[in-house]
Amino acid sequence: MTKVLIAEDSSVIQKMLTAVLEKDKTIQIVGTASDGASAVSKTSELRPDIVLMDYRMPKQNAPECIKQIMSQNPTAILVLTSAEPFEEKRKEVLGLGALGFMEKPKSMDYAGLSVKLLTQLKTLSRIKPARRSY
Repeated sequence: MTKVLIAEDSSVIQKMLTAVLEKDKTIQIVGTASDGASAVSKTSELRPDIVLMDYRMPKQNAPECIKQIMSQNPTAILVLTSAEPFEEKRKEVLGLGALGFMEKPKSMDYAGLSVKLLTQLKTLSRIKPARRSY
């Protein structure tokens, strides 16, 4: 069973991601966080296999969260974003220790994203990242 924490400030997108993940019986959503600070504390508390994280969130954005998580409780992180420039954001989060990066669908159609997202989550959840210092 792959345990996932969803860190997404939009309740609509959070619900869509939950619906996609709940269709797979090998994935268990262990919690949700609607801001970066909560994502960091819930990662420590819930010990998910992977954090599915929005790039832009209140209180702390993904880069700030990644630094804290990777220095305190190294956890696989997959960042989703609609923030541009995508390549710049991808390099930034992967450089900080996130294991994956995906663009959010522009049409908000998560059906097309679901196979790719589920494959990424399962693959990345098997990787145990090392603690980092920044």
